[in-house]
Amino acid sequence: MKDKKLFRYRKIITLSAIVVGCYLCLRYTQVCADGIKKGILFCIEVLVPSLYVFMMLSAAVIRSGIAVSVTRPLGKLSRFLFRLPPSGLAVILLSILGGYPVGARCAAMLYEQGGISRSDAEKAADIAVCAGPGFLINYVGNALLGNRQAGILLLCAEITGVLITGVIVGRTMRSTPLPHPRSANALVSHNLLIDSVTDASRATLRMCGMVVICTAMIAVIGEISPDERITDVASALIEITEGCHRLCGHYPLYMIAFFIGFGGISVHLQAFAGMDELPVKKGLFFLYRIIQGIITAAAAYSYLMIFPVEQGVFNSTDARLTVAKSATLAGSSALVMCSVCFIGAIHRRRTGLEQGHT
Repeated sequence: MKDKKLFRYRKIITLSAIVVGCYLCLRYTQVCADGIKKGILFCIEVLVPSLYVFMMLSAAVIRSGIAVSVTRPLGKLSRFLFRLPPSGLAVILLSILGGYPVGARCAAMLYEQGGISRSDAEKAADIAVCAGPGFLINYVGNALLGNRQAGILLLCAEITGVLITGVIVGRTMRSTPLPHPRSANALVSHNLLIDSVTDASRATLRMCGMVVICTAMIAVIGEISPDERITDVASALIEITEGCHRLCGHYPLYMIAFFIGFGGISVHLQAFAGMDELPVKKGLFFLYRIIQGIITAAAAYSYLMIFPVEQGVFNSTDARLTVAKSATLAGSSALVMCSVCFIGAIHRRRTGLEQGHT
C-alpha cells in the first residue's frame, strides 16, 4: 500500500514538474533558446576538448586490464582507506586526473567486465567525483581568479575532500567483494581502441545533453530571480562551470570550494548517465556530495590560513571558457601512460596468439 502511494506521489511530482517546465519554455522561449545555445557552445569549447580524451584514455586503462595490474601493489592501502579492492583505487585516481564524470564511468565499466562487485562499484562511484587539475588550475585559478596558486589550493582542498569522503563512504557503505574477480588478462578488450572510442563518444554525448538542459534552467532562473545572489547560488548548485564563472571574485574562496566539492546537479546527472548498468542510490550519492562539499570548504579555509593567496580582480569578459582544456602536465602524463598501456596490451595479445598457434 505504501509503495502504491509513493508511486502515485512520484507521478504527481513528475507531472507537475513537466507542466511547470512546459510553461517556462513557452513563457521564456528566447531565454531558453539562449541558454541552450550557451550550453552547446560550452560543450564544443570546453566539455568535449577537455573530457573526451580523458574519457577515452580512462576507458583504455580499464579495458586493457592495466588498472587492475598497476594498483595491485596498493591493495592494502585501498582496503584500509576505502574498504575497496585495488581496482577501486584505480577508479578514484583516474577520477582525480580526469575530472568529474570519469570516475563513475570507470566504476561502471569495471562492473560490466566482471572486475569488481556491484557493491564495490557503487562505493567507488560514490567516492570518485571530483574536478580535474585542468579545470581548477587553468580555468578557475588562472582565468577567473587571476592567480594560479588559488587554483592549486582549490585542487589540494578538492583532493582532501575526496580522500576524507572516501574514508567515510568506505566505513558507512557495506560491500561484498567478488569471490573470484576476473584477472587483468581476462579484462583485456580485443578491440581496445574501437571499444574505448565508442564508450567515450557515447558517454560524452549523454553528458553534453545534461549540460545543455542545465544551462537552459540557469538562464530561466536568471530571468525570473529577484536577486542576482540567488542566481549565483542557483547556478553553482546546478552547473559548476557557470557557477564558478559567477562566484569567482565576488565570494570567498572557501565558498567556491564547497560548490566545487559538491559538483552541481549537472555533474550528478552526468555521472548517472555514465553508469548504464550500475544504478546507485541517488539520495545517498547526493548526501555524500554535500559532505564532500563541506569537507572541501573546510580544507580550503584551513589551507588559506596557512598559505594565504590573493584573488585577482574578476572580469567576466576575460575569462574565456576555452582555457579549461586539458593541456596540463597531468593530462600529458596520462596520455603518455595510457599510450604505453595500449602498446603493452597489444603486445600481450600478440604474444598470446603466437603461443596459441604454437
